[in-house]
Amino acid sequence: MPPPDAPLLLARLTDTHVVEPDTDEELWVDNNGRLGEAVTSINAESPAVAAVLATGDLTNDGRPGEYVALAELLSPLGAPVLPLPGNHDDRDALRATFPDVPWADAAHASWTTTLDDGRRSARVVGLDSTRPGHPGAELDASREEWLRSALAAPFDGVTVLAMHHPPMATGIEWMDRSGFVGLDRLEAVLAAHPVDRIVCGHLHRPIVSTIAGVAVTVGPSTVQSVVLDLHASSSPAVIRDPVGYLLHLVEGTRIVTHTRYIATGQSPIVPGWARHTR
Repeated sequence: MPPPDAPLLLARLTDTHVVEPDTDEELWVDNNGRLGEAVTSINAESPAVAAVLATGDLTNDGRPGEYVALAELLSPLGAPVLPLPGNHDDRDALRATFPDVPWADAAHASWTTTLDDGRRSARVVGLDSTRPGHPGAELDASREEWLRSALAAPFDGVTVLAMHHPPMATGIEWMDRSGFVGLDRLEAVLAAHPVDRIVCGHLHRPIVSTIAGVAVTVGPSTVQSVVLDLHASSSPAVIRDPVGYLLHLVEGTRIVTHTRYIATGQSPIVPGWARHTR
């Protein structure tokens, strides 16, 4: 049992792009090694995390061997993993790799679950935003109906909506180009059933925005980051930024989000004046 004043803590990994160990693809960074570093860091979080949200593009190409590697890399985690598919993933392989997730009885790989530490609770609704065969997002009629039902269920606590694709344009034109089919459907659902936070991946950068009055937080990838280029003619480019993940602290009806950067080679520095502030 965590101490009485500890928040409910959710870690969020995204865009891990795990590969088979013998791959010869151009990766720019050590995809699997970086995920291993993130797992080690998450296990060291204090207070301990209640769950790890993994918001898509967990594998690089959706190959069976990549899911074997993904399961092995995530197996040391001391908290349950709640995965969602991204446009690089295979829905059926993801379901098979994580059979304990309460998957929806549908073609889409969505789920809903509740986290409760005895003092506070959070409902996490995982929405499969993928559009098979396309890099962009989609909310079709069947998923809209499922989402409405999930959010309409009574719940006395914080609700987090998790998905792979962010429901907004970012100004990084080449990433925005893939679009979000059915974005109007999502806005209508949120107008009828507001949530406390939307969390996403896909963009390989930490970004904050809103939709229908709800805050949206996009997490950094554990692999390469997308270059921040806001020109209308931006071209695809990536950069080796530090490894990171997000931490969502749930306290009452509040959600506070922090970015944890790891493997920077830097140690904490305690300034001299800090000794006189206690």
